[in-house]
Amino acid sequence: MTARGTSQTAVARALSVSRFTVRRWLISKMPDPNQMAILAAFLDTSVSHLQNGESVDSDHALRCQYLHDLATGMNAGDVEAMIRLAESIRATKMLQK
Repeated sequence: MTARGTSQTAVARALSVSRFTVRRWLISKMPDPNQMAILAAFLDTSVSHLQNGESVDSDHALRCQYLHDLATGMNAGDVEAMIRLAESIRATKMLQK
């Protein structure tokens, strides 16, 4: 957070949690998956980077943001269809390994 110029207080406000909760995340306990996704978006990074310290491919991150922006304008049924499509692609790739 410090590297991004963001304070614990700013993160807490953005995620609607207490500063104590943010501090606890930094020390030991990771946020739940939904909070993790919101935190990653707020910090402009990926969930895998937060969890594992993996480097962030900026082009990939931009494409993910674009996908998010597209989904924001869709109805719930279309979003669910996109999720199923993405899960199907991932499952196919995992089977090919």
